[in-house]
Amino acid sequence: MMQRLEPDAFAARLDAFDAAVLATEGIDHFCTSSAWVVPAREAFHPETTPVVFEGAEGFVALARDDSATVGRYLAPLEAMWGLASPVAGARPVPLAREVVGALSAIDDSWDTLWLCGLSRDSRLFKALVAGFGKRFRLGLGPETRRYTASLEGGLDGFMSRRSAKFRANLRRAARQVEADGFAFEAAHDVRSAAGRETFFERLMAIEARSWKGLADSGVNEGPMRQFYRQMLDRIGPAGQVRALVLTRDGEDVAYILGGLFAGAYRGLQVSFDDRFRALSLGNVMQLEMIRRLCDEGVGWYDLGSDIPYKARWAEDGLTTVTLVVLGAPP
Repeated sequence: MMQRLEPDAFAARLDAFDAAVLATEGIDHFCTSSAWVVPAREAFHPETTPVVFEGAEGFVALARDDSATVGRYLAPLEAMWGLASPVAGARPVPLAREVVGALSAIDDSWDTLWLCGLSRDSRLFKALVAGFGKRFRLGLGPETRRYTASLEGGLDGFMSRRSAKFRANLRRAARQVEADGFAFEAAHDVRSAAGRETFFERLMAIEARSWKGLADSGVNEGPMRQFYRQMLDRIGPAGQVRALVLTRDGEDVAYILGGLFAGAYRGLQVSFDDRFRALSLGNVMQLEMIRRLCDEGVGWYDLGSDIPYKARWAEDGLTTVTLVVLGAPP
């Protein structure tokens, strides 16, 4: 029997929620963790009402809202990209049974249920389909694909899995940056609130001078800024931040930001001052981060959602779908 958690009660159970996320098969662990989903709801969907249940087998974390097209709906706390699974727990079949029971008991409060971030081949997805399919009509949403790179074998192993042309271009760019007097600086003092604030403002100043910032599409403004600021407040104190700033003559010109979770690095943002676009600074930042992750013994680099340029850096990664449950019974 799952119990409804009010927001304060859920906030007090985030460590338990993250432990359940780590134990769940076939999901995107970083993007299902509290460090991602809580800031995402607050930044992108603040008008929604959290609907969170905890049971003996795990959690289901959703948010309710109304839409003119689909009526009352429940969606994951992070519904912007559909990366997060709202369901987390180690034992998929009994967990699915609990989730189906809890959400069926409140089916008079929703018309559509979106369960994103699920691997179609996982036991959890199949158990949810079997459970909801007894009473409700089901549909399948679009696939969401991610790219991940194995860091097995260290930097040499990573490079051996890239094309010869890619390796040559990358090394040439790295040599030029070194020869031109650029220097890497790792994130420091991000465990403290003051240190995080100072470091974040440095990143946002670089972002404002990037092509994205100059086109008013950077993460230095609006909900995206809020999302990354709040995420940094969650992963910073836990020691999960991995970030680099590139400087030249005392000036910040590029950055790369990501976080560690479950033995993998999740890339979040890479940006550089647009004045230096000819130097491939984005690629150089990625290479240096991979070098340092390999030295640290990190096993995977998650590059995130499917964007064509990432194919050169990675192998195929996790692909998830959305299970759509229609509230009206057949």
